Amino acid sequence: MLAAIIPQKLFNSENKIKNMKKITLFFALAFGIIVSGQTQKTKILLIGTIHFETPHTDQFELKVDDFLSAKRQSELENLTNVLSQTKATKVMIERPIDKQGATDSLYSLYVTDRYKMTVSEREQIGFRLAKKLKLNRVNCIDKFYGMTHDSLMAATAKENNQLYLLKDLQVHAKAMISDFDNKLKNGTITDVLKYINKPEELKRNLSIYLNYIAKVGAGKNFAGAQYVSDWYLRNLAIYSNILDQIEPSDHYVVLIFGQGHIPILKHFLENNDNFEVVELKSVLK
Repeated sequence: MLAAIIPQKLFNSENKIKNMKKITLFFALAFGIIVSGQTQKTKILLIGTIHFETPHTDQFELKVDDFLSAKRQSELENLTNVLSQTKATKVMIERPIDKQGATDSLYSLYVTDRYKMTVSEREQIGFRLAKKLKLNRVNCIDKFYGMTHDSLMAATAKENNQLYLLKDLQVHAKAMISDFDNKLKNGTITDVLKYINKPEELKRNLSIYLNYIAKVGAGKNFAGAQYVSDWYLRNLAIYSNILDQIEPSDHYVVLIFGQGHIPILKHFLENNDNFEVVELKSVLK
């Protein structure tokens, strides 16, 4: 193998010191060529959010907060000022991919001060950040799959004496949302985002699906497992959209999605060698 990449004359016994220097130089140059030819990983910052607008489509939601108040607007300015320091080349949001055209129109109006943003975090964080980064658009990457097995859950749980699982799920989810509410009530939006993106909080959210729902109907109709597969399918579609929209020039991407999506998307991206997942705590210090 060495003979194939190092000129044979370097192995002559004469001028060993000179030849060793040549070998060292050869490897240095060869290594430099290899490294320079490698594709640079895209850094991707995953921001799990709460939904600002209420009611939303989630089963468990935060209490209403006025995100358009002067206090919250100031917090959003501070948050996006910090996030803009990433110099990201794309901002991806939780909006259906087939709404890209309409979103482009709204964003174009927003950057020219002709559109007043809605309360949605997609705009309050996504639009605001993209404008500060001087981006031409925000990228819509969501693909909503209806939870087709949702209707089977209660009936299956009742038939299999598993209603306790749904009750335990309710207790677990309500406790989690209550913690989020308290963080928001007593802190800033940045405080909330830092809290809900902790590894233990991401795991806490995912456990709703893996510790409770997945058990419903086990060994029979697997209604719970199929429900969880619906959720994973949606996130796989989102992941596919991420891959499709990333360009070689994208050195840094910010993704803003509901917190429940993040543990699954994070798993997918961490196992793709083309990405380096950035922890939110390293940015929001």
